[in-house]
Amino acid sequence: MLKREKRLEKRIARERIEILFDLMQRIKGEDYELARRYVELARRIAMRYRIRLGKLKMLYCKKCLYPYKSGRFRVRIQKSRVIITCLNCGYVRRIPIRPKNIKDGIKNRKVKI
Repeated sequence: MLKREKRLEKRIARERIEILFDLMQRIKGEDYELARRYVELARRIAMRYRIRLGKLKMLYCKKCLYPYKSGRFRVRIQKSRVIITCLNCGYVRRIPIRPKNIKDGIKNRKVKI
């Protein structure tokens, strides 16, 4: 039985995910359904090979998998978070805003001794 080369598989999977997201960015203005399919395939590859998408998750709706394009999502900024609403399905994504340095956030707090 042959041993699998997991590092090679992961590298190839990352490359394919990047290609799919590039294609999605280029085509989302023309064919919205095809762009959604690219997102679906990229997510499936990432889940199969346990690859984190990181910042790429911000490019599409978590519920309906449609990529965000102008006119199809709403962004609101509140005190401590950014709220992105998908206008296709109504899903609301809340992203917390944190200070750049954790030390700065702790430094500014008043501590009673």
